[in-house]
Amino acid sequence: MDAAPVNDVTIAQIVEEANQAFGLNMEMFQELEGNLIKAIGQMLFNTLTSRRRRGSTELATAE
Repeated sequence: MDAAPVNDVTIAQIVEEANQAFGLNMEMFQELEGNLIKAIGQMLFNTLTSRRRRGSTELATAE
């Protein structure tokens, strides 16, 4: 790469494109993180609010 024939304009374009790609990746990971937190919260809520069903393989508890 060091021996590639590039001028200052090409270097600036490469840096600009790399910065744009980095920004897009950051946005994507922030969105994925938000979706993961939402999914975990929904699972926790469902676990805490669900009633145990008869015939379930879960451990029986005194209610």
